[in-house]
Amino acid sequence: MSNALKLVNQVEAVPSVNSFTQKEAHSTKSAKFVPIQPSQLQTVLADHGFNLVHLKMGRARKLENAVHQTTIARYRSTDSLEIGGLWMDLVLKVPHLYGALQAYVGTYRQICTNGLVVGQKFASGRVAHVGDALTQLDKILPSLIAQHDQLIDHIRMMQSRNVTPNEVAQLTKQVAELRLDGIKNIVDVQYADLMRPRRNEDQGTDLFTVLNVLQENVMRHGLRYTTNTLDTAKNVPVIRNMTARPVTRNRQGDTESVRSVDLNASIWDAAMSILDKSA
Repeated sequence: MSNALKLVNQVEAVPSVNSFTQKEAHSTKSAKFVPIQPSQLQTVLADHGFNLVHLKMGRARKLENAVHQTTIARYRSTDSLEIGGLWMDLVLKVPHLYGALQAYVGTYRQICTNGLVVGQKFASGRVAHVGDALTQLDKILPSLIAQHDQLIDHIRMMQSRNVTPNEVAQLTKQVAELRLDGIKNIVDVQYADLMRPRRNEDQGTDLFTVLNVLQENVMRHGLRYTTNTLDTAKNVPVIRNMTARPVTRNRQGDTESVRSVDLNASIWDAAMSILDKSA
């Protein structure tokens, strides 16, 4: 049985209402609104050589909340990239009620089972909740898949670019700032949490290896930091040691989330900025 079938069977066995199979329109939507049912998208992706490998569903305990959920699905090409141990992925973010389906290019690194999402230098696709979503998706996929060679080129450029300790420190700080965005009164960050290689293959100093180390650590292993706030009742400072939770795991153990897709792409762009500066 394929990974896609296993995932679909597991999803359909869940009694709670989930976003993967949800196909009902909200009462506030007009007749023009046609819900995109994520479970049907695999039929189109399979025709283009991509199989479902990871799935994050929004689950609703109450039926009326089902339409507020979002599905994140990662589809992997059956053909590996020309660079050993890497695959091309397509990541689909499907909000049920607001917005449109968004399709992003990504890559998967077998050494650390790490999935990346590329940034703004790559085109993404969009399918609105209008008309035949499967036909729309089928039309935009070729332009996304055609970025295969561009993806290879960018990875090779990163692999051939060794980074200095100062550049590693700057990139680490950028990644930490992206993860901790919106948190106030931070006075200290344990950057070493992000910089620590977790396997021998991650000891390299090339930009692609460093990117994977930082991205894997911030997504999977959290980040320690300290805040300094004021206790207004006592008018005294309060020092708190905090840990940002892993982004790719939640209480259900899901491997993708809406937050992870956006953060993932931003981290890729931060690494690419080093190449841009040296061009």
